[in-house]
Amino acid sequence: MNTIECNQKCTKCSHWKYKDQAPRLSPKKVVDAILSIPSAQELCIVGGEPLLFKEEVYSILEGISHTKIRTIIITNGVPMDEEFIARVSKFNIHIVVSIDTMDREFWRFVRGTNSYDKVFKNLEHASSVLTPAELSIQSVLSAETQPHMEEVAQYAKSKNIYHSIQDYIAEGFEGSWTVLPNKVAFGPRTEQQCYAADRNLSIVQNGNVYTCFQQNWIDGCKEPIGNLNSLSMPEILASYYTALVSQKMRSCNLPCKVLKCNTQN
Repeated sequence: MNTIECNQKCTKCSHWKYKDQAPRLSPKKVVDAILSIPSAQELCIVGGEPLLFKEEVYSILEGISHTKIRTIIITNGVPMDEEFIARVSKFNIHIVVSIDTMDREFWRFVRGTNSYDKVFKNLEHASSVLTPAELSIQSVLSAETQPHMEEVAQYAKSKNIYHSIQDYIAEGFEGSWTVLPNKVAFGPRTEQQCYAADRNLSIVQNGNVYTCFQQNWIDGCKEPIGNLNSLSMPEILASYYTALVSQKMRSCNLPCKVLKCNTQN
């Protein structure tokens, strides 16, 4: 999570109301942390809006380009211009564009800005350059957006773009959308409740490292497991506190279970 800042004013979250409060973590430290994990398979760059800091993204992509690690970039699509697509298309990437409606008027409610034309212009160009394996659309499902899902799906199909749907959770986002009732999360096929345990790591803009973005929801696990400005990733992972947090995660059954980062399927 390279920033909490955003260039939209989406009603599903309040991240755009905040500014990064600490000096930026250098891309080199991010790269060093990733390269120190031999089993790393995938890097996901999120925000806020991560493309507010494109040069950092380019540096990270270049730094891990000799590996087989795939980088997923989740963007609202506004800064995803032709120059950006040209620069990242040579890397092992997958870009996920957030699209929750095809309706212009409802778009203003969703985004809080009139960015419809710019996003779809950028998306049209990206779909003409990138392969289906390099580009997809993700929608957030709530009571407000549910009537719009089918039209988004049809648009994605017309462009040969994969469309995924992420359930909305209110916790941690401070948005005004409504969670759909009776959502069921299908956990892993073992006694372990959260598949993210011992599998995911989250790095935030100030260098703090967590086992997941919702780690601080777990009782006794509010503090980060370390900070890359003072410790290396191997040092962080070897700590007693990290082992304790991972142990608690295995039996964690918090509302974020409806997200897809912590299930096998």
